[in-house]
Amino acid sequence: MKRYIQVLIMAAAVAIAPAHAATVENNFFKLTTPDDSWFLTNDDALRPYGARVDIARMDARGATLELARIDYIEGAFDPRLYLTHQVVEKKDVFCRAATNITAIYDSYLAGRECPCVQFNKRSNGYDYQCEAMAYNVGYGTCMVIMAHRAGTPSLVARIIDGITFKVDTATLTTSAQMVAAAQRVVAKHHLPIGNNEHLSGVEMSKDSSTVTLTVTVPYITKENVNVPVFVTTKRDAWFKQAPEALKFNLLLAAITRERKSLRYLYVDTKGKEIGTLLIVPEEYDMVTSEEAIRAQQEAQEAARRAQEEARRAQEEATKRAQEEEAARKAQEAAAKLEQEKAAAQEAARAGAPTTHVVKPGDTLTKIASTYGVTIGEIKQANSMKNDRIQIGQKLTIPARK
Repeated sequence: MKRYIQVLIMAAAVAIAPAHAATVENNFFKLTTPDDSWFLTNDDALRPYGARVDIARMDARGATLELARIDYIEGAFDPRLYLTHQVVEKKDVFCRAATNITAIYDSYLAGRECPCVQFNKRSNGYDYQCEAMAYNVGYGTCMVIMAHRAGTPSLVARIIDGITFKVDTATLTTSAQMVAAAQRVVAKHHLPIGNNEHLSGVEMSKDSSTVTLTVTVPYITKENVNVPVFVTTKRDAWFKQAPEALKFNLLLAAITRERKSLRYLYVDTKGKEIGTLLIVPEEYDMVTSEEAIRAQQEAQEAARRAQEEARRAQEEATKRAQEEEAARKAQEAAAKLEQEKAAAQEAARAGAPTTHVVKPGDTLTKIASTYGVTIGEIKQANSMKNDRIQIGQKLTIPARK
């Protein structure tokens, strides 16, 4: 008996013992789950300038019940625009099949206020409800995408709330802070800035009036390029990309906000200078002015489209009203005709003659059918020699025999 009780106690101890937690860690953050029912993996997709972690939980059949992905990228981007680019515009591979994408709204994750967007996705025969959020952590951008099977509660958000970052999490607002943070990142690796070009250096002048960005341009050297043409091309490209870049890249946003000059120093992969481009604060105003004009034109076009849609809607409403009015009149005419037919038949049943006024569309055949008499009886009662009748003509309809 004692042995039996001891076995029960041991079994109970095993049942209430806490499950082992699962942990994943990289150079930028650490994440721990409450138990080992979660699968955590480091993904090398963002190396060398960031880290990615995949999280998943399975159902009893081994199918994915919910999942999440955490991306951390060294580079301070505007979270709302980052979500727009990656999720709303479906540039992230996870969002290619997204449907019912909502407007971006403000939410909270890991104790931080951040923009959020929701969408639906169908995968492997299951419908998933998804959320994507983004926020800045120091000189970096974190994006979290979560998905759980429709109709089931989501638990993964609670795990992500416990994420701890290894990077400097201080909020950066000034261009000096941004430059210093970018210098620390560039000391480790080049930052991608698009078109295969990389930011390989950033420096603020001693008088703080100018920020110089050193950009490595692959496949081009000073010896095989026409420098004036190269710089002119870069200048034209800058003005085309500036409206979005100055908002999207928080380093550039701080520089323009504080009215500092922006100097691009282009070098080849060997570090030799190719050319330099200087953008002065007055040119930010040109970009802003052009953007304002473009925004005004877009607003005017949107207003024109709205007016056109309103006009079409009014025309459709008028057409529907006319069709409804015509249908109502047709119903009234049919009801009146039925009433007249019923009255005529009642008079015929009463054994008394009645009078019929010829209307458009009437024929002797139609009139005879209405009153239940023959054509000959109508012709005899009205001394008619042929079948001709005229609109407005009064015909005596004999009593039905």
